Amino acid sequence: MKKQSLISLIVSAVIVAGGSAGAYAIHESYAAGGGSDALLAGTVPGTSTASSSTGSAAGDSAGTPKSDSKSDSADPNTETPSGNADADNPSSGTENKEDSGQSIEDGKTEEPTLKEIISSVSKKVVMIETEDGSLGSGFLYNDRGDILTNAHVVAGYKDVTVTTSDSVKMDGKIIGIGEETDVAVVRVPDLEKVEPLKLKLKAEAEIGDQVLALGSPLGLQNTVTTGIVSGVDRTFDIAPYYYEGLYQISAPIAPGNSGGPLVDQATGEVLGINSAVTDEGGIGFSIPVTSVIEAAKGWSDKPMEEIPMLDYGDGSDIPADDYYGDEYGDDGYDDSYDDVPVDGTELEYQAEDVLYAFYDAVSRQDYEAAYGLLGEKWQAKQSYEDFAGGYKDTLGVYLDHCLGVENGDGTVSVYISITADERTDNGAVSETYDLVYQVGSEPGDASDVLKIISGKSQY
Repeated sequence: MKKQSLISLIVSAVIVAGGSAGAYAIHESYAAGGGSDALLAGTVPGTSTASSSTGSAAGDSAGTPKSDSKSDSADPNTETPSGNADADNPSSGTENKEDSGQSIEDGKTEEPTLKEIISSVSKKVVMIETEDGSLGSGFLYNDRGDILTNAHVVAGYKDVTVTTSDSVKMDGKIIGIGEETDVAVVRVPDLEKVEPLKLKLKAEAEIGDQVLALGSPLGLQNTVTTGIVSGVDRTFDIAPYYYEGLYQISAPIAPGNSGGPLVDQATGEVLGINSAVTDEGGIGFSIPVTSVIEAAKGWSDKPMEEIPMLDYGDGSDIPADDYYGDEYGDDGYDDSYDDVPVDGTELEYQAEDVLYAFYDAVSRQDYEAAYGLLGEKWQAKQSYEDFAGGYKDTLGVYLDHCLGVENGDGTVSVYISITADERTDNGAVSETYDLVYQVGSEPGDASDVLKIISGKSQY
């Protein structure tokens, strides 16, 4: 992948492990696109229901084309650690329909449903609890009973308690932990010979891939949220870890999600380890499994004789509740960051306000005001009557989240998630839509008034 120019950006973030391993501040260097390419950063609200990309509220009225989600369940780029059932070698493992979500009838393979994938994957996801009550997540990655998780989830301990999806508690022992990379392996003898999750190792995730985040946020086990990969190659550091090449995800994660798997929504294959989320905006980050699997395999083959006690910069070996990754002066402020933007730009905020105003007008059924926020080219393609008519079966529209990111050409990509209550023949239903709009000034408009130039589904 071609390296993009880096724009340094500081954001306050939470490393998503519960209890005393809860909150961190992350000093992050985002990879920002130049020219017309947008730096993608989308956020969707917490939900365990898959997002829809069709419907009148988004597809007909807001210019968002209907599109089918991609499916690559027969992806040849899937690889599994020792003991996994290999997708390319059926004889290497056995699965029933409950585990795989697939059935064969008349020589045809039936694609697994989202519910079947969630059911199959969640059985291999565990909650991890340390002696002080801190909570995190992990997942079974080989048939030796080894759980892959974040180092900050288990740092400072040699033994932990692991709780399976059916609430069975088991003893776990840390057999390997990164000192600079936020990854660790916990061995659970009672899970030996249990079939692990498949890992997608030969191909990395791409922007727009639909994903699931599984774990135990705030101790709520068996929680699943949906979203997309909204950015790639993100980089930041917080002592003692350095994070690079991260996936940025819109699937909501929270304290306790740390160490849980980021899963391909179409196949159930693990793409990454969910590791952090920003305080503002709720943007999540996941470590690609491809970047840590070799270290994990090494610890599984040859466990560490001594588990290192990591230095978190405050003289302790336990992550603090509120830890800031760089050293600050006596007054608590480091002036070396004076020229670094801390929050979004003014243009990004203005673009977000346009979308808030648009959906506020729609929710009030003030379609004239909403239509007035569309650019001339959009209005030239869609009359007011057609625009308003597209909402005839819409009972209500709610803007759940909104995030604008400058493109570098005077426009802003605004990533949103909405919930629409819609009238159907079978009664009212609620649908969730993930959309991206382009907002900017009209060409030749000296007033610099921002308008919605275009919009489409993120999928």
